[in-house]
Amino acid sequence: MYPVSQHVSLRQLRVLLSVGETGSFSATASTIGLTQSAVSQSLRTLEEALQVSLVDRTTRQVALSDAGRRLVGPLREALDSLETVLSRAKAEASATRGFVRLACSPSVGSSLLPARMAEVQRAWPDIQLQLRELAHAEVLESVLRGAAEIGIVASDGLPAEFSAAPLASESYHVYCSAQHPFARRQYVNADALRYEKLILLDDAAGGRFQLDRFLHAHDIATADVQEVSQFAMAIALAAEQMGVAVLPGGGHAEQTRAGDPAVKAIALTPDFKRTISLVTRRNAASTALVERVVDSLVTPRGSAGTVHRKKTTVVVPFQSGGPADRFGRQFAMALGDVLGQTVDVENVVGLGGVLGVHRVTRSVADGCTIGLAGTGATVFDHLLNQDGLFDVFHDITCLSGLVQLPNVLLVGKHIAATNLQELIAQVRLRPDKFTTASVARGPLSVLSQLFQKRTSTRMLSRHYDGLVPAVLDLTRGKLDVLFAEMGGNAMDAIRNHAVRPLMIAGHQRTSWLPEVPTALDCGLPDVIADGGYCVVAPASLSAEARLELQGQIHAALRSPAVTESFIGQGGTPDLRTGNEYMAYVRREHERWGQLLGTR
Repeated sequence: MYPVSQHVSLRQLRVLLSVGETGSFSATASTIGLTQSAVSQSLRTLEEALQVSLVDRTTRQVALSDAGRRLVGPLREALDSLETVLSRAKAEASATRGFVRLACSPSVGSSLLPARMAEVQRAWPDIQLQLRELAHAEVLESVLRGAAEIGIVASDGLPAEFSAAPLASESYHVYCSAQHPFARRQYVNADALRYEKLILLDDAAGGRFQLDRFLHAHDIATADVQEVSQFAMAIALAAEQMGVAVLPGGGHAEQTRAGDPAVKAIALTPDFKRTISLVTRRNAASTALVERVVDSLVTPRGSAGTVHRKKTTVVVPFQSGGPADRFGRQFAMALGDVLGQTVDVENVVGLGGVLGVHRVTRSVADGCTIGLAGTGATVFDHLLNQDGLFDVFHDITCLSGLVQLPNVLLVGKHIAATNLQELIAQVRLRPDKFTTASVARGPLSVLSQLFQKRTSTRMLSRHYDGLVPAVLDLTRGKLDVLFAEMGGNAMDAIRNHAVRPLMIAGHQRTSWLPEVPTALDCGLPDVIADGGYCVVAPASLSAEARLELQGQIHAALRSPAVTESFIGQGGTPDLRTGNEYMAYVRREHERWGQLLGTR
Protein backbone atom coordinates (compact mmCIF):
# COMPACT_ATOMS: atom_id res chain seq x y z
CA MET A 1 0.00 0.00 0.00
CA TYR A 2 1.36 3.39 -0.99
CA PRO A 3 1.67 6.15 1.62
CA VAL A 4 -1.06 8.78 1.77
CA SER A 5 -0.25 12.30 0.56
CA GLN A 6 -0.26 14.86 3.33
CA HIS A 7 -0.94 17.81 1.01
CA VAL A 8 -4.33 19.56 0.94
CA SER A 9 -4.95 21.93 -1.97
CA LEU A 10 -7.07 25.06 -2.06
CA ARG A 11 -9.09 23.57 -4.92
CA GLN A 12 -9.98 20.52 -2.85
CA LEU A 13 -11.32 22.76 -0.07
CA ARG A 14 -13.33 24.80 -2.58
CA VAL A 15 -14.78 21.58 -4.00
CA LEU A 16 -15.83 20.47 -0.52
CA LEU A 17 -17.41 23.86 0.24
CA SER A 18 -19.30 23.90 -3.05
CA VAL A 19 -20.61 20.35 -2.55
CA GLY A 20 -21.78 21.32 0.92
CA GLU A 21 -23.54 24.45 -0.38
CA THR A 22 -25.07 22.99 -3.56
CA GLY A 23 -25.56 19.34 -2.55
CA SER A 24 -24.63 18.40 -6.11
CA PHE A 25 -21.53 17.10 -7.89
CA SER A 26 -22.78 18.46 -11.23
CA ALA A 27 -23.40 21.97 -9.86
CA THR A 28 -19.98 21.92 -8.21
CA ALA A 29 -18.35 20.78 -11.45
CA SER A 30 -19.99 23.66 -13.30
CA THR A 31 -19.03 26.21 -10.64
CA ILE A 32 -15.40 25.16 -10.22
CA GLY A 33 -14.75 24.20 -13.85
CA LEU A 34 -14.11 20.47 -13.39
CA THR A 35 -15.72 17.27 -14.58
CA GLN A 36 -17.97 15.38 -12.15
CA SER A 37 -15.43 12.56 -11.96
CA ALA A 38 -12.72 15.10 -11.11
CA VAL A 39 -14.93 16.50 -8.35
CA SER A 40 -15.39 13.01 -6.92
CA GLN A 41 -11.68 12.26 -7.18
CA SER A 42 -10.83 15.59 -5.50
CA LEU A 43 -13.03 14.70 -2.53
CA ARG A 44 -11.52 11.23 -2.25
CA THR A 45 -8.00 12.68 -2.27
CA LEU A 46 -8.99 15.18 0.42
CA GLU A 47 -10.50 12.39 2.53
CA GLU A 48 -7.27 10.38 2.19
CA ALA A 49 -5.16 13.36 3.19
CA LEU A 50 -7.34 14.17 6.22
CA GLN A 51 -8.02 10.48 6.95
CA VAL A 52 -11.72 11.15 7.55
CA SER A 53 -14.90 10.54 5.54
CA LEU A 54 -16.39 13.85 4.35
CA VAL A 55 -19.26 12.64 2.12
CA ASP A 56 -21.94 10.09 2.94
CA ARG A 57 -21.96 7.78 -0.07
CA THR A 58 -24.67 5.44 1.24
CA THR A 59 -27.51 7.61 -0.12
CA ARG A 60 -28.55 8.62 -3.61
CA GLN A 61 -28.37 12.28 -2.60
CA VAL A 62 -25.02 13.98 -2.16
CA ALA A 63 -24.77 14.64 1.56
CA LEU A 64 -21.87 15.63 3.78
CA SER A 65 -20.95 13.43 6.71
CA ASP A 66 -20.91 14.87 10.23
CA ALA A 67 -17.20 15.54 9.90
CA GLY A 68 -17.78 17.21 6.53
CA ARG A 69 -20.45 19.51 7.95
CA ARG A 70 -18.22 20.47 10.87
CA LEU A 71 -15.43 21.34 8.43
CA VAL A 72 -17.66 23.29 6.03
CA GLY A 73 -18.98 25.50 8.85
CA PRO A 74 -15.82 27.59 9.34
CA LEU A 75 -14.47 26.92 5.84
CA ARG A 76 -16.34 29.76 4.10
CA GLU A 77 -15.00 32.38 6.51
CA ALA A 78 -11.48 30.96 6.22
CA LEU A 79 -11.60 30.97 2.41
CA ASP A 80 -12.99 34.51 2.36
CA SER A 81 -10.10 35.64 4.57
CA LEU A 82 -7.66 33.82 2.31
CA GLU A 83 -9.13 35.50 -0.78
CA THR A 84 -8.57 38.87 0.88
CA VAL A 85 -4.95 38.03 1.59
CA LEU A 86 -4.42 36.77 -1.96
CA SER A 87 -6.01 39.91 -3.42
CA ARG A 88 -3.63 42.06 -1.42
CA ALA A 89 -0.71 39.91 -2.55
CA LYS A 90 -1.78 40.26 -6.19
CA ALA A 91 -2.04 44.03 -5.78
CA GLU A 92 1.48 44.09 -4.35
CA ALA A 93 2.73 41.82 -7.15
CA SER A 94 1.26 44.14 -9.79
CA ALA A 95 3.73 46.78 -8.64
CA THR A 96 6.64 44.45 -9.48
CA ARG A 97 5.47 42.99 -12.79
CA GLY A 98 5.00 44.45 -16.26
CA PHE A 99 6.58 46.72 -18.89
CA VAL A 100 7.92 50.21 -18.36
CA ARG A 101 9.04 52.17 -21.42
CA LEU A 102 12.02 54.51 -21.26
CA ALA A 103 13.23 57.00 -23.85
CA CYS A 104 16.60 58.74 -23.75
CA SER A 105 18.79 60.81 -26.04
CA PRO A 106 21.97 58.98 -27.11
CA SER A 107 24.37 61.48 -25.55
CA VAL A 108 23.03 61.03 -22.02
CA GLY A 109 22.12 57.36 -21.61
CA SER A 110 25.50 55.61 -21.74
CA SER A 111 27.02 57.49 -18.84
CA LEU A 112 24.69 56.13 -16.18
CA LEU A 113 21.58 54.44 -17.56
CA PRO A 114 22.86 50.88 -18.27
CA ALA A 115 24.09 50.40 -14.70
CA ARG A 116 20.90 51.77 -13.18
CA MET A 117 18.68 49.72 -15.48
CA ALA A 118 20.65 46.62 -14.44
CA GLU A 119 20.09 47.55 -10.79
CA VAL A 120 16.33 47.71 -11.37
CA GLN A 121 16.36 44.40 -13.26
CA ARG A 122 18.24 42.60 -10.52
CA ALA A 123 16.06 44.03 -7.77
CA TRP A 124 12.76 43.48 -9.63
CA PRO A 125 13.27 40.71 -12.22
CA ASP A 126 9.58 40.70 -13.22
CA ILE A 127 9.79 44.33 -14.38
CA GLN A 128 10.70 44.55 -18.06
CA LEU A 129 12.38 47.81 -19.05
CA GLN A 130 12.01 48.73 -22.73
CA LEU A 131 14.49 51.36 -23.94
CA ARG A 132 14.47 53.55 -27.07
CA GLU A 133 17.10 56.10 -28.03
CA LEU A 134 15.61 59.23 -29.58
CA ALA A 135 16.62 62.81 -30.24
CA HIS A 136 16.17 65.18 -27.29
CA ALA A 137 12.96 66.74 -28.61
CA GLU A 138 11.55 63.33 -29.55
CA VAL A 139 12.17 62.02 -26.01
CA LEU A 140 10.08 64.85 -24.59
CA GLU A 141 7.37 64.32 -27.19
CA SER A 142 7.32 60.58 -26.48
CA VAL A 143 6.77 61.16 -22.75
CA LEU A 144 4.20 63.88 -23.39
CA ARG A 145 1.98 61.68 -25.59
CA GLY A 146 2.39 58.57 -23.39
CA ALA A 147 4.55 56.50 -25.76
CA ALA A 148 7.11 56.31 -22.93
CA GLU A 149 6.48 56.58 -19.21
CA ILE A 150 9.97 57.87 -18.42
CA GLY A 151 12.43 60.07 -20.29
CA ILE A 152 16.16 60.61 -19.65
CA VAL A 153 17.43 63.94 -21.03
CA ALA A 154 19.90 66.73 -20.50
CA SER A 155 17.94 69.34 -18.55
CA ASP A 156 17.82 72.39 -20.77
CA GLY A 157 14.85 74.67 -20.21
CA LEU A 158 12.29 71.89 -19.83
CA PRO A 159 8.68 72.88 -20.61
CA ALA A 160 6.24 73.24 -17.73
CA GLU A 161 4.43 70.03 -18.74
CA PHE A 162 7.26 67.93 -17.26
CA SER A 163 8.37 66.96 -13.79
CA ALA A 164 12.13 66.43 -13.52
CA ALA A 165 14.34 64.61 -11.03
CA PRO A 166 18.13 65.06 -11.36
CA LEU A 167 20.13 61.88 -11.90
CA ALA A 168 23.68 63.15 -12.40
CA SER A 169 25.76 66.11 -13.51
CA GLU A 170 28.64 66.06 -15.99
CA SER A 171 31.42 68.61 -16.41
CA TYR A 172 32.40 69.63 -19.94
CA HIS A 173 35.93 68.87 -21.15
CA VAL A 174 37.97 69.87 -24.14
CA TYR A 175 38.99 66.98 -26.41
CA CYS A 176 41.84 67.55 -28.81
CA SER A 177 44.54 65.79 -30.83
CA ALA A 178 47.62 64.69 -28.92
CA GLN A 179 49.55 67.04 -31.26
CA HIS A 180 47.49 70.08 -30.26
CA PRO A 181 49.11 72.57 -27.82
CA PHE A 182 46.15 72.11 -25.47
CA ALA A 183 47.23 68.48 -24.97
CA ARG A 184 50.09 69.61 -22.70
CA ARG A 185 47.82 71.60 -20.37
CA GLN A 186 46.06 70.49 -17.21
CA TYR A 187 43.08 72.68 -18.01
CA VAL A 188 41.85 74.98 -20.79
CA ASN A 189 40.34 78.38 -20.01
CA ALA A 190 37.10 78.97 -21.90
CA ASP A 191 38.48 82.26 -23.25
CA ALA A 192 41.20 80.28 -25.08
CA LEU A 193 38.51 78.63 -27.22
CA ARG A 194 37.67 81.95 -28.87
CA TYR A 195 40.06 81.35 -31.77
CA GLU A 196 39.62 77.58 -32.11
CA LYS A 197 37.53 75.64 -34.57
CA LEU A 198 34.95 73.97 -32.32
CA ILE A 199 33.20 70.62 -32.59
CA LEU A 200 29.91 70.43 -30.68
CA LEU A 201 27.00 68.04 -30.32
CA ASP A 202 23.91 69.26 -32.13
CA ASP A 203 20.48 70.05 -30.67
CA ALA A 204 19.39 66.42 -30.86
CA ALA A 205 21.74 65.60 -27.97
CA GLY A 206 20.12 68.09 -25.60
CA GLY A 207 21.86 70.62 -23.39
CA ARG A 208 22.92 72.73 -26.34
CA PHE A 209 21.00 75.84 -25.29
CA GLN A 210 22.85 76.12 -21.96
CA LEU A 211 26.22 75.37 -23.60
CA ASP A 212 25.70 78.12 -26.18
CA ARG A 213 24.89 80.59 -23.42
CA PHE A 214 28.12 79.63 -21.62
CA LEU A 215 30.21 80.02 -24.77
CA HIS A 216 28.59 83.32 -25.77
CA ALA A 217 29.34 84.68 -22.28
CA HIS A 218 33.02 84.18 -23.18
CA ASP A 219 32.62 85.83 -26.60
CA ILE A 220 32.83 82.53 -28.43
CA ALA A 221 30.75 82.33 -31.60
CA THR A 222 28.92 79.09 -32.36
CA ALA A 223 27.54 79.91 -35.80
CA ASP A 224 30.23 78.10 -37.78
CA VAL A 225 31.07 75.14 -35.53
CA GLN A 226 31.19 71.52 -36.66
CA GLU A 227 27.93 69.95 -35.44
CA VAL A 228 27.63 66.20 -35.02
CA SER A 229 25.11 63.92 -33.35
CA GLN A 230 27.45 61.25 -31.97
CA PHE A 231 30.34 61.34 -29.50
CA ALA A 232 32.39 59.01 -31.69
CA MET A 233 32.30 61.40 -34.65
CA ALA A 234 33.31 64.37 -32.47
CA ILE A 235 36.25 62.41 -31.05
CA ALA A 236 37.33 61.20 -34.51
CA LEU A 237 37.30 64.75 -35.91
CA ALA A 238 39.35 65.98 -32.96
CA ALA A 239 41.88 63.18 -33.50
CA GLU A 240 42.29 64.29 -37.11
CA GLN A 241 42.91 67.91 -35.96
CA MET A 242 39.68 69.15 -37.53
CA GLY A 243 39.09 71.19 -34.40
CA VAL A 244 38.68 70.76 -30.65
CA ALA A 245 35.57 69.15 -29.24
CA VAL A 246 33.75 70.56 -26.25
CA LEU A 247 31.85 67.63 -24.79
CA PRO A 248 30.40 66.53 -21.45
CA GLY A 249 32.93 64.31 -19.66
CA GLY A 250 32.33 60.74 -18.51
CA GLY A 251 30.27 58.08 -20.23
CA HIS A 252 30.65 57.63 -23.95
CA ALA A 253 33.23 60.33 -24.49
CA GLU A 254 35.52 58.96 -21.76
CA GLN A 255 35.22 55.42 -23.14
CA THR A 256 36.07 56.61 -26.64
CA ARG A 257 39.06 58.62 -25.41
CA ALA A 258 40.36 55.66 -23.40
CA GLY A 259 40.50 53.58 -26.58
CA ASP A 260 42.18 56.31 -28.66
CA PRO A 261 45.61 57.52 -27.43
CA ALA A 262 45.62 60.11 -30.21
CA VAL A 263 43.02 62.15 -28.32
CA LYS A 264 43.49 63.98 -25.02
CA ALA A 265 40.83 65.23 -22.61
CA ILE A 266 41.52 68.43 -20.66
CA ALA A 267 39.38 70.01 -17.97
CA LEU A 268 37.50 73.18 -18.94
CA THR A 269 37.59 76.22 -16.67
CA PRO A 270 35.49 77.79 -15.34
CA ASP A 271 33.73 74.54 -14.63
CA PHE A 272 30.57 74.14 -16.67
CA LYS A 273 28.19 71.23 -16.11
CA ARG A 274 25.07 69.83 -17.62
CA THR A 275 22.44 68.02 -15.55
CA ILE A 276 20.96 64.68 -16.61
CA SER A 277 17.37 64.36 -15.42
CA LEU A 278 14.61 61.82 -15.37
CA VAL A 279 11.42 63.38 -16.67
CA THR A 280 7.77 62.31 -16.44
CA ARG A 281 4.60 64.03 -17.53
CA ARG A 282 3.41 66.45 -14.87
CA ASN A 283 0.03 65.72 -13.27
CA ALA A 284 -0.17 62.32 -15.03
CA ALA A 285 -1.42 59.45 -12.85
CA SER A 286 1.59 57.14 -12.43
CA THR A 287 1.11 53.46 -11.69
CA ALA A 288 2.82 51.84 -8.73
CA LEU A 289 5.00 50.00 -11.26
CA VAL A 290 6.29 53.23 -12.83
CA GLU A 291 6.78 54.85 -9.42
CA ARG A 292 8.91 51.91 -8.32
CA VAL A 293 11.11 52.19 -11.41
CA VAL A 294 11.43 55.97 -11.01
CA ASP A 295 12.47 55.61 -7.37
CA SER A 296 15.02 52.92 -8.26
CA LEU A 297 16.54 54.98 -11.09
CA VAL A 298 16.69 58.21 -9.12
CA THR A 299 18.05 56.64 -5.91
CA PRO A 300 20.24 53.67 -6.90
CA ARG A 301 21.62 51.05 -4.56
CA GLY A 302 24.27 52.36 -2.20
CA SER A 303 22.77 55.85 -1.95
CA ALA A 304 22.27 57.21 1.53
CA GLY A 305 18.99 56.20 3.09
CA THR A 306 18.22 53.66 0.39
CA VAL A 307 16.77 50.32 1.41
CA HIS A 308 17.51 47.96 -1.49
CA ARG A 309 15.96 44.57 -1.80
CA LYS A 310 18.32 42.15 -3.47
CA LYS A 311 16.04 39.34 -4.53
CA THR A 312 17.05 35.78 -5.23
CA THR A 313 15.37 33.92 -8.09
CA VAL A 314 15.37 30.18 -8.77
CA VAL A 315 14.83 29.42 -12.46
CA VAL A 316 12.87 26.19 -13.00
CA PRO A 317 13.32 25.04 -16.62
CA PHE A 318 9.98 23.24 -16.85
CA GLN A 319 6.31 24.13 -16.62
CA SER A 320 4.51 24.87 -13.40
CA GLY A 321 3.04 21.81 -11.69
CA GLY A 322 5.53 19.29 -13.06
CA PRO A 323 8.08 17.28 -11.02
CA ALA A 324 10.89 19.82 -11.42
CA ASP A 325 8.57 22.66 -10.45
CA ARG A 326 7.44 20.89 -7.28
CA PHE A 327 11.00 20.23 -6.17
CA GLY A 328 12.12 23.72 -7.21
CA ARG A 329 9.40 25.49 -5.25
CA GLN A 330 9.95 23.48 -2.10
CA PHE A 331 13.68 24.18 -2.38
CA ALA A 332 13.04 27.91 -2.93
CA MET A 333 10.92 28.07 0.22
CA ALA A 334 13.63 26.37 2.28
CA LEU A 335 16.36 28.55 0.76
CA GLY A 336 14.27 31.60 1.61
CA ASP A 337 14.21 30.47 5.24
CA VAL A 338 18.01 30.18 5.19
CA LEU A 339 18.46 33.61 3.54
CA GLY A 340 15.77 35.29 5.61
CA GLN A 341 13.89 36.58 2.55
CA THR A 342 11.41 35.39 -0.05
CA VAL A 343 12.99 33.53 -2.97
CA ASP A 344 11.11 33.83 -6.26
CA VAL A 345 10.55 30.98 -8.73
CA GLU A 346 10.63 31.69 -12.46
CA ASN A 347 9.47 29.03 -14.94
CA VAL A 348 11.39 29.23 -18.23
CA VAL A 349 10.02 26.47 -20.47
CA GLY A 350 11.49 25.15 -23.71
CA LEU A 351 13.95 22.79 -25.42
CA GLY A 352 13.64 20.10 -22.80
CA GLY A 353 14.98 22.23 -19.96
CA VAL A 354 17.74 23.88 -21.98
CA LEU A 355 16.17 27.35 -22.22
CA GLY A 356 15.95 27.66 -18.45
CA VAL A 357 19.66 26.90 -18.04
CA HIS A 358 20.39 29.29 -20.92
CA ARG A 359 18.51 31.98 -18.98
CA VAL A 360 20.78 31.39 -15.97
CA THR A 361 23.99 31.54 -18.06
CA ARG A 362 22.93 34.97 -19.39
CA SER A 363 22.12 36.41 -15.95
CA VAL A 364 24.36 38.63 -13.82
CA ALA A 365 26.82 36.52 -11.84
CA ASP A 366 25.97 38.04 -8.46
CA GLY A 367 24.45 34.94 -6.87
CA CYS A 368 20.93 36.34 -7.15
CA THR A 369 19.90 34.14 -10.09
CA ILE A 370 20.36 30.39 -9.83
CA GLY A 371 18.51 27.58 -11.54
CA LEU A 372 17.76 23.90 -11.83
CA ALA A 373 19.41 21.76 -14.48
CA GLY A 374 18.55 18.15 -15.29
CA THR A 375 20.58 15.62 -17.22
CA GLY A 376 18.63 16.60 -20.34
CA ALA A 377 20.46 19.94 -20.27
CA THR A 378 23.76 18.85 -18.73
CA VAL A 379 24.28 15.57 -20.62
CA PHE A 380 21.92 14.75 -23.46
CA ASP A 381 21.44 18.11 -25.15
CA HIS A 382 25.10 18.30 -26.07
CA LEU A 383 25.31 14.65 -27.09
CA LEU A 384 22.15 14.63 -29.22
CA ASN A 385 21.26 18.13 -30.33
CA GLN A 386 24.26 20.41 -30.01
CA ASP A 387 22.14 23.56 -29.89
CA GLY A 388 25.19 25.52 -28.87
CA LEU A 389 23.20 27.69 -26.47
CA PHE A 390 25.75 27.00 -23.75
CA ASP A 391 28.69 24.75 -22.94
CA VAL A 392 27.98 22.77 -19.78
CA PHE A 393 31.69 22.61 -18.89
CA HIS A 394 32.48 26.28 -19.48
CA ASP A 395 29.31 28.37 -19.28
CA ILE A 396 27.84 27.31 -15.93
CA THR A 397 28.93 27.01 -12.33
CA CYS A 398 27.48 23.89 -10.72
CA LEU A 399 26.73 24.77 -7.12
CA SER A 400 25.31 21.52 -5.77
CA GLY A 401 23.10 18.57 -6.44
CA LEU A 402 19.43 19.16 -5.64
CA VAL A 403 17.42 15.95 -5.81
CA GLN A 404 17.99 12.38 -6.96
CA LEU A 405 15.04 10.72 -8.68
CA PRO A 406 14.85 7.20 -10.10
CA ASN A 407 13.37 6.84 -13.55
CA VAL A 408 10.69 4.18 -13.94
CA LEU A 409 9.06 2.36 -16.85
CA LEU A 410 5.27 2.66 -16.62
CA VAL A 411 2.41 1.11 -18.56
CA GLY A 412 -1.23 2.12 -18.56
CA LYS A 413 -3.81 0.03 -16.74
CA HIS A 414 -5.28 -0.89 -20.14
CA ILE A 415 -2.13 -2.86 -20.95
CA ALA A 416 -2.44 -6.54 -19.90
CA ALA A 417 1.12 -6.86 -18.59
CA THR A 418 1.95 -7.29 -14.92
CA ASN A 419 5.73 -7.56 -15.38
CA LEU A 420 8.38 -6.56 -17.90
CA GLN A 421 8.65 -9.97 -19.53
CA GLU A 422 4.94 -9.95 -20.37
CA LEU A 423 5.21 -6.45 -21.85
CA ILE A 424 8.20 -7.39 -24.02
CA ALA A 425 6.43 -10.51 -25.27
CA GLN A 426 3.30 -8.56 -26.24
CA VAL A 427 5.24 -5.80 -28.01
CA ARG A 428 7.26 -8.37 -29.97
CA LEU A 429 4.05 -10.08 -31.09
CA ARG A 430 2.55 -6.77 -32.22
CA PRO A 431 5.28 -4.49 -33.57
CA ASP A 432 4.23 -0.82 -34.05
CA LYS A 433 0.92 -1.46 -32.26
CA PHE A 434 2.07 -0.03 -28.93
CA THR A 435 2.75 3.69 -28.46
CA THR A 436 5.55 5.03 -26.32
CA ALA A 437 6.55 8.59 -25.48
CA SER A 438 9.50 10.72 -26.50
CA VAL A 439 9.54 13.26 -23.67
CA ALA A 440 11.37 16.51 -24.44
CA ARG A 441 14.92 15.78 -25.61
CA GLY A 442 16.54 14.21 -22.59
CA PRO A 443 17.00 10.86 -20.86
CA LEU A 444 13.34 9.83 -20.93
CA SER A 445 13.38 9.93 -24.72
CA VAL A 446 16.74 8.16 -24.99
CA LEU A 447 15.69 5.44 -22.53
CA SER A 448 12.71 4.56 -24.71
CA GLN A 449 14.90 4.21 -27.80
CA LEU A 450 17.55 2.19 -25.97
CA PHE A 451 14.93 -0.08 -24.39
CA GLN A 452 13.52 -1.00 -27.81
CA LYS A 453 17.00 -1.63 -29.17
CA ARG A 454 18.04 -3.89 -26.29
CA THR A 455 14.75 -5.85 -26.25
CA SER A 456 14.36 -6.13 -30.05
CA THR A 457 10.97 -4.45 -29.88
CA ARG A 458 9.43 -1.72 -32.02
CA MET A 459 6.86 0.84 -30.85
CA LEU A 460 5.40 3.99 -32.31
CA SER A 461 6.74 7.16 -30.71
CA ARG A 462 4.75 10.24 -29.77
CA HIS A 463 6.56 13.44 -28.81
CA TYR A 464 5.70 15.39 -25.66
CA ASP A 465 7.24 18.67 -24.56
CA GLY A 466 6.93 17.69 -20.90
CA LEU A 467 6.17 14.80 -18.59
CA VAL A 468 2.85 16.10 -17.24
CA PRO A 469 0.80 15.66 -20.45
CA ALA A 470 2.51 12.32 -21.17
CA VAL A 471 1.48 10.88 -17.78
CA LEU A 472 -2.03 12.22 -18.30
CA ASP A 473 -2.31 10.45 -21.68
CA LEU A 474 -0.96 7.24 -20.11
CA THR A 475 -3.71 7.30 -17.47
CA ARG A 476 -6.32 7.94 -20.18
CA GLY A 477 -5.22 5.03 -22.36
CA LYS A 478 -3.94 7.31 -25.14
CA LEU A 479 -0.37 6.16 -24.49
CA ASP A 480 0.84 2.64 -23.68
CA VAL A 481 4.43 2.79 -22.40
CA LEU A 482 6.29 5.64 -20.72
CA PHE A 483 9.65 6.19 -19.06
CA ALA A 484 9.08 8.80 -16.35
CA GLU A 485 10.78 10.44 -13.42
CA MET A 486 9.33 9.11 -10.21
CA GLY A 487 7.98 12.41 -8.97
CA GLY A 488 5.14 14.84 -9.47
CA ASN A 489 2.10 13.55 -11.31
CA ALA A 490 3.87 10.29 -12.22
CA MET A 491 4.13 9.44 -8.52
CA ASP A 492 0.52 10.52 -8.01
CA ALA A 493 -0.57 8.19 -10.82
CA ILE A 494 1.35 5.28 -9.28
CA ARG A 495 -0.16 5.91 -5.86
CA ASN A 496 -3.65 6.10 -7.33
CA HIS A 497 -3.07 2.82 -9.23
CA ALA A 498 -3.80 4.66 -12.50
CA VAL A 499 -0.58 3.26 -14.04
CA ARG A 500 1.57 0.20 -13.42
CA PRO A 501 5.36 0.39 -12.72
CA LEU A 502 7.32 -2.47 -14.30
CA MET A 503 11.01 -1.52 -14.04
CA ILE A 504 13.26 0.99 -12.27
CA ALA A 505 15.64 2.47 -14.86
CA GLY A 506 18.24 3.10 -12.16
CA HIS A 507 20.94 1.35 -10.20
CA GLN A 508 18.92 0.52 -7.09
CA ARG A 509 15.40 -0.39 -6.12
CA THR A 510 13.43 2.32 -4.40
CA SER A 511 11.81 2.08 -1.00
CA TRP A 512 8.59 3.39 -2.56
CA LEU A 513 8.38 0.46 -4.94
CA PRO A 514 10.45 -2.32 -3.36
CA GLU A 515 8.82 -5.04 -5.46
CA VAL A 516 9.67 -3.35 -8.80
CA PRO A 517 12.95 -4.73 -10.27
CA THR A 518 15.79 -2.61 -11.60
CA ALA A 519 17.01 -2.68 -15.20
CA LEU A 520 19.95 -4.79 -14.03
CA ASP A 521 17.54 -7.28 -12.43
CA CYS A 522 15.76 -7.49 -15.78
CA GLY A 523 18.94 -8.13 -17.75
CA LEU A 524 19.09 -4.62 -19.23
CA PRO A 525 22.14 -3.06 -17.52
CA ASP A 526 22.44 -0.30 -20.13
CA VAL A 527 18.88 0.99 -19.79
CA ILE A 528 19.75 3.21 -16.85
CA ALA A 529 19.62 6.99 -16.61
CA ASP A 530 19.75 8.72 -13.26
CA GLY A 531 17.01 11.28 -12.82
CA GLY A 532 17.10 14.42 -10.77
CA TYR A 533 18.45 17.94 -10.87
CA CYS A 534 21.39 20.06 -9.79
CA VAL A 535 21.62 23.79 -8.99
CA VAL A 536 23.59 26.01 -11.37
CA ALA A 537 24.72 29.64 -11.63
CA PRO A 538 26.55 31.69 -14.30
CA ALA A 539 30.12 30.65 -15.05
CA SER A 540 31.70 33.91 -13.87
CA LEU A 541 30.35 33.59 -10.31
CA SER A 542 33.19 34.26 -7.88
CA ALA A 543 34.69 31.37 -5.90
CA GLU A 544 33.70 33.11 -2.66
CA ALA A 545 30.07 33.47 -3.75
CA ARG A 546 30.04 29.86 -4.98
CA LEU A 547 31.16 28.49 -1.63
CA GLU A 548 28.70 30.69 0.25
CA LEU A 549 25.80 29.62 -1.98
CA GLN A 550 26.76 25.97 -1.74
CA GLY A 551 26.61 26.19 2.05
CA GLN A 552 23.21 27.91 1.93
CA ILE A 553 21.86 25.35 -0.54
CA HIS A 554 23.02 22.43 1.60
CA ALA A 555 21.48 24.03 4.69
CA ALA A 556 18.17 24.24 2.81
CA LEU A 557 18.42 20.65 1.57
CA ARG A 558 19.10 19.37 5.09
CA SER A 559 15.97 21.00 6.48
CA PRO A 560 13.30 18.53 7.68
CA ALA A 561 10.69 20.17 5.44
CA VAL A 562 12.74 19.56 2.28
CA THR A 563 13.67 16.01 3.28
CA GLU A 564 10.05 15.12 4.02
CA SER A 565 8.74 16.81 0.87
CA PHE A 566 11.36 15.29 -1.46
CA ILE A 567 10.90 11.78 -0.05
CA GLY A 568 7.13 12.22 -0.26
CA GLN A 569 7.52 12.90 -3.98
CA GLY A 570 9.77 9.92 -4.64
CA GLY A 571 13.16 11.65 -4.47
CA THR A 572 15.98 12.22 -2.01
CA PRO A 573 18.01 15.42 -1.38
CA ASP A 574 21.27 15.37 -3.34
CA LEU A 575 24.10 16.83 -1.23
CA ARG A 576 26.88 16.33 -3.75
CA THR A 577 29.07 19.42 -4.09
CA GLY A 578 29.28 21.23 -7.41
CA ASN A 579 32.64 19.62 -8.21
CA GLU A 580 31.32 16.16 -7.35
CA TYR A 581 28.26 16.67 -9.53
CA MET A 582 30.32 17.85 -12.50
CA ALA A 583 32.55 14.78 -12.17
CA TYR A 584 29.35 12.70 -12.45
CA VAL A 585 28.28 14.70 -15.52
CA ARG A 586 31.62 13.99 -17.21
CA ARG A 587 31.23 10.26 -16.54
CA GLU A 588 27.70 10.33 -17.97
CA HIS A 589 28.94 12.15 -21.09
CA GLU A 590 31.49 9.40 -21.62
CA ARG A 591 29.05 6.53 -20.95
CA TRP A 592 26.22 7.87 -23.09
CA GLY A 593 28.61 8.99 -25.80
CA GLN A 594 29.67 5.36 -26.20
CA LEU A 595 26.10 4.01 -26.01
CA LEU A 596 24.80 6.52 -28.57
CA GLY A 597 27.84 6.30 -30.80
CA THR A 598 28.68 9.99 -30.54
CA ARG A 599 32.20 9.31 -29.25
